[in-house]
Amino acid sequence: MRMKTRTSLVLVLMVLFAGNAQSDEYLMEEVDGEIPVQDCVMEPSEIVDVGSVVPGVVDAIHVYRSDLVKKGEVIVELESSVERASLDLARARANQNTAIELREESARFGTLTQNREQALLRKSAISQHDWDKTKTEARIAELQVKQEQDNKAISELEYRRAQLVLEQRRIRSPVEGVVMERFKSVGEFVEDEPVARVAQLNPLHVEVIVPVDYLGRIVPGMQADVRTGLANSGAYRATVERVDRVADAASGTYGVRLSLPNPNYKIPAGLRCQLNFLPQSQDLPPQVADEAGAAVAIDGASEAPLERCYSVGPVEDKSTAELLAEKLEQRSESLLLRTAIESVDVGYRVLAVEPSTPQEIKQFLARLDKAGITDRFVLAQGEDKGRIALGYFRKLDFAHKRQEMLAQKGIATEITPHSKDIEQYWLDVALAGEPDNPDQLQSIAASLASAATFEPMACYPELARR
Repeated sequence: MRMKTRTSLVLVLMVLFAGNAQSDEYLMEEVDGEIPVQDCVMEPSEIVDVGSVVPGVVDAIHVYRSDLVKKGEVIVELESSVERASLDLARARANQNTAIELREESARFGTLTQNREQALLRKSAISQHDWDKTKTEARIAELQVKQEQDNKAISELEYRRAQLVLEQRRIRSPVEGVVMERFKSVGEFVEDEPVARVAQLNPLHVEVIVPVDYLGRIVPGMQADVRTGLANSGAYRATVERVDRVADAASGTYGVRLSLPNPNYKIPAGLRCQLNFLPQSQDLPPQVADEAGAAVAIDGASEAPLERCYSVGPVEDKSTAELLAEKLEQRSESLLLRTAIESVDVGYRVLAVEPSTPQEIKQFLARLDKAGITDRFVLAQGEDKGRIALGYFRKLDFAHKRQEMLAQKGIATEITPHSKDIEQYWLDVALAGEPDNPDQLQSIAASLASAATFEPMACYPELARR
């Protein structure tokens, strides 16, 4: 009886083991296949609710919804009449040199007196007490000069502080992107709430939720084709940026974030999309995750040539761009020439920061005449309308020299760039082959356009000919 029971138990274990083996084999076949197309969402890489570090009343708003803004651009200004008055006061104190000149004259007289009495002391014409008194007074005069110089240095620091306090009333965009919404209007009070919302659209973040069955098969650096489903839009190449280390046990999924370059903002954010992870043979050399979770390539795992895409530019004129295209086309797999409108700094203005009203401008011009500064003019248009320009220079170094020269005469100025929209040309190049090929092409690009950069980019369908 005991022998029959043992035999039955062995048969049951064999059946269970065979069933588990078949189940595991089926699971491995399914997991080892290609990762199916996943649903995804395109989102801005950053959404910033821009606020103010100081409370105040909104005086001007320079942007509207859907406006493009650059990083550091002023989007909102708070009422700042008191801060401007404090700045004028601090500037006046920082520019005063009378106290120093007075102490210097006193010190020079003390030195002359000391020299004369030293000669009298040799002849015993004065007492030692008188000599010590004269020497002490000369030393005190020298220290008074140093004291006034220290006071001027403190005044300059107070002037700098007043500038920073006024700058706090100007709210700037922390990122380059698009204005999504304005929360305040002119005249409203701002304290701890945002004034505008700015979205950074380059790059975009592609968020996808993946079943845990594919855990470990998606690693940072892996690429994927993303399709939006919009008319006349092809596939875009995105790169895996982050893979969640904690899965959701309830749904059996985990999150993956991809980065999608969007330099010209052609791809809108907030769209649903379809994402297809590319096999390692079509993407990069096979990768595994090390102990720290970083992607590590396996050398020699694939013999397929690696496709790389680069953006060369900017090139200012079309003829140079076409000549560069001819030279690069002989060494590249595919090449596309595109144009873009860019805002570039073409010069620098040196502007006076003192006058603001017509009466102050008149007084300031009289002050310039007295100082012998005749090369100036009042701007009649533009955002700096009404301000006094004291020079326009192509190079920033020359503008700084002009500013230093005016500062020596007690005239405070600031330098503002003069921007202009110009048409520039870019070459998008797809390469496949030896690793040193990009260096050779970069040398060719530098020989024709010294200002051109050679930066890697995502291979979009038209360039990669897929």
